Amino acid sequence: MFGFIGSMLLAILGIVLYNLAQKLQPTSVNPFLILAIAYTIAALISFSLCLFAPWESASVKVSLIPAAYLAIAVVMTELGFLLVFRSGWNISIAGVVSTAVAALILIPVGIFFLKEAISRANVVGIIVCLIGLLLTVK
Repeated sequence: MFGFIGSMLLAILGIVLYNLAQKLQPTSVNPFLILAIAYTIAALISFSLCLFAPWESASVKVSLIPAAYLAIAVVMTELGFLLVFRSGWNISIAGVVSTAVAALILIPVGIFFLKEAISRANVVGIIVCLIGLLLTVK
């Protein structure tokens, strides 16, 4: 639907809005209430968009377990960022650090479990990422 570039731009815009929204949450509100409100709104948006989506859909039974894993990951991510920002991390650093570390963890996962290949250029990029991560946290 969006193609490669459009999909990436959508993801980038989502990440920017996500971090801004997380940083602007009031610290006086229970984080689980914030998540419940956000998920309710997200569910309504998702169900509405599902009615107009051009994709064919498999049965709910097929997607239930993968969707449950995604839900767990989403709650962990959302709660983690709420607490990261409440503990004082800057928005300009927290996203970079978490993304870089997650990317480094996903490298062996991709290689060993998903049988993905990695090129010399990828290795150079990984080294640059590590150097950038070290410079960012100092």
